[in-house]
Amino acid sequence: MSTINPPRDPAGRFGGQGVYPAEAPAPATMFTKLQDAEPHLRTTLSTAFAHIVGLDPVPEEARVPAAVIAASPGAGKSRLARELLETFAGDKPVVFHAPTLALCEEAADHAREIGGAAHVIRGRFATDPEEPDQQMCRKPALVARGISLGLNIRESFCFNDKARCEFAGSCAWLRQFEPDRTVGHRYMATSYLGYPDSDGYDGALRVVDETFWAQQLSFVTIGIDEFRLPRTFMKHFTRRGRKEESRVKAHAELIGAAHALVDALIAGRPPLDLPYSAADYRGFARLEYSAQADISAPTPNQTETEQSQLLTCAEDALRHVSWYASVWTSLAAAKEAGRTTIERLRLIRANGRMVIRVCRKHPPDHRQPMLLLDADADPEILGALEIDLQRTTHMVLRPNAEVVQVHDRRMTHGSLLQGTNLREAWRRVIRREVLSDQVEQGGGVLVGASRKVVLKFFEDAGHAFGGLSDDEVSRFMLETPLHGARWLWFGGRSLGTNRYRDVSTVIVIGREELPVDALEDRGRALWGDRAGVDLEFVAPGEDGALRLPDREVLYEMSDGSAKAVRLPCHPDPLIRRVQRQTRELATRQLVERLRLARSETRKRVILGCNMPVPGLPVDELVSWEEFCPTRPAAALNDALLERGGMRLSDTGIVEDAPTVFPTLGAVKSYRKREGVDACAILGALSPRLRGQLHLVHLQEDRSYARLCKALVLAESGGEALCSAETIWGPLKQCFGAGADDTRSARADAVLGGHRIGTPPMSSSS
Repeated sequence: MSTINPPRDPAGRFGGQGVYPAEAPAPATMFTKLQDAEPHLRTTLSTAFAHIVGLDPVPEEARVPAAVIAASPGAGKSRLARELLETFAGDKPVVFHAPTLALCEEAADHAREIGGAAHVIRGRFATDPEEPDQQMCRKPALVARGISLGLNIRESFCFNDKARCEFAGSCAWLRQFEPDRTVGHRYMATSYLGYPDSDGYDGALRVVDETFWAQQLSFVTIGIDEFRLPRTFMKHFTRRGRKEESRVKAHAELIGAAHALVDALIAGRPPLDLPYSAADYRGFARLEYSAQADISAPTPNQTETEQSQLLTCAEDALRHVSWYASVWTSLAAAKEAGRTTIERLRLIRANGRMVIRVCRKHPPDHRQPMLLLDADADPEILGALEIDLQRTTHMVLRPNAEVVQVHDRRMTHGSLLQGTNLREAWRRVIRREVLSDQVEQGGGVLVGASRKVVLKFFEDAGHAFGGLSDDEVSRFMLETPLHGARWLWFGGRSLGTNRYRDVSTVIVIGREELPVDALEDRGRALWGDRAGVDLEFVAPGEDGALRLPDREVLYEMSDGSAKAVRLPCHPDPLIRRVQRQTRELATRQLVERLRLARSETRKRVILGCNMPVPGLPVDELVSWEEFCPTRPAAALNDALLERGGMRLSDTGIVEDAPTVFPTLGAVKSYRKREGVDACAILGALSPRLRGQLHLVHLQEDRSYARLCKALVLAESGGEALCSAETIWGPLKQCFGAGADDTRSARADAVLGGHRIGTPPMSSSS
């Protein structure tokens, strides 16, 4: 394996391991030709439907049968699936799941357009389409508390055999289940996979569009002190007031086991060495759950005050009932697997106290066969969720895009959140790309990053979000252009949507990187405590920190060359699969919002970190220093976007580009060190932008104004002279630079026609 010294930036700081020639063969994806994609998808989907639709729901203990269509984002699998649904399951009850309500409505609209019948189920907290100032449920706050406790919401708040909610007659949420509104296939958010059907709808098939596995995991944190306390919610007396010694004894044994478990965890002894059997642990879990029978749930006919009081009492007990029971259940499962160590349960320090952490997975509650439409479907993850993959089809389309990637910076969350200068450098990159896009394709620029990083950019720009909910903040950031670009973040927001299909440039800043313990918790939940097999976890360093080891990861280069980079990768192959889902493939999903494979024009993709992304062959690897615009070029980009031109005098630069050069001293200092030259500035621009820039001489019509040079964005020299007066007001004189000067500036600026104004990297760089 080749090794090189980590590069440094001009200030001498390490920039991270850069690209190097790889000894391993270069990866080469087998891309499906675009013209073959739809016929191939139609055939495989037809085969999958014919197989899945003929299956019956399976019993509770069986694995759910499924077929997977793992085709590239934008391949058209969801659209074709809806078309074929009418052929293979037109009269059968079918549930179609999508990540968000908006995507459900979009899918249902398409189903109706092709002649099908579709019905969208909106969540209780969604906006009522008939009364936009109301939510679907008229008791949203109380219902939210009930959901968090795991109550049966319909029986506790809506109606049951004995009572009915005061709003039942006008409830928008209940109204959507009326017979005349439930015609056709049902469309609902993926989150509904975790809940029983609200009206007993017995679907024959579930189609799940995009990934859903992460929502099937949950994590419980319990303080060791509270876990050892007596269960005050357990009753020792019968309803007639007679004390039952068996209850007292069982309670005492439970608390004794809790103390023994905590003591073992603190001492570092294996909890499974305790003198309890799997049956004992199952008994403790049942005892914890038995407290539910003694806790009254709200009823629909109660007042909101009465319901709130009952919820308050329940919140003190029910949450602990479920959490405490999960401890005993995980111990029982590990015992039954014949293990001597337990992986799903551990002792950690959180927020200054010692807590028990339990990692859980929840296989699907619904037993109907499933068709999974997920470009990133992972068979090991789905198998861990008790899904029986009976058919799997893979198809990858070549993106019609120029992919430029920074190879020597990781752009970690910490560096982006804490680095004001780094975010400013990215702002300058964004402005350059926005300007270039305006004079070239004109489809607009999309910027993607983690949500926290996106929020930081908005706060840098002066936006204040105090008093707003997370949903309101998200909606604002999604709908508000910043620095001339639209913004998006990793995760559910970047799944499935066609909202950005016409955008011509996408910039991805950094990557989604789960903390090591969070990454391993997902692995523990999925695969922990298997019989005879252990997961491999990262050992803490001398300072107690968890650091992933660096591994060689190969780039897929469009020219077929073999290049690699050192990247933090989890050593366990299964947990590495989770990392790949949440890191590499999250970036690809965001990039694919531009629907690259089906684009008629070649789009531009900028990957702002050194992480290779599967399915995105790289055209050019550049260093961060090379990629960033120079300070004068950044000033020019700002000035052209805001005003259409920039004067090259000291005062002119400050007035036209105050963000980059806020003071005269800043300009003078830079000019003394580096110089501010029109030819050098032009050299940092794209060829097409240079072709629309004109160098003019002008003198403003004011006292003591001097003749100075300026760069003006215009279609012609004559238009540039007219624009100059529009931009800077009355002028005493304004004339072109002359043919010789113009030729000289253009010749110096060409630099071989390179796209970003930096020399292309050699294969050995």
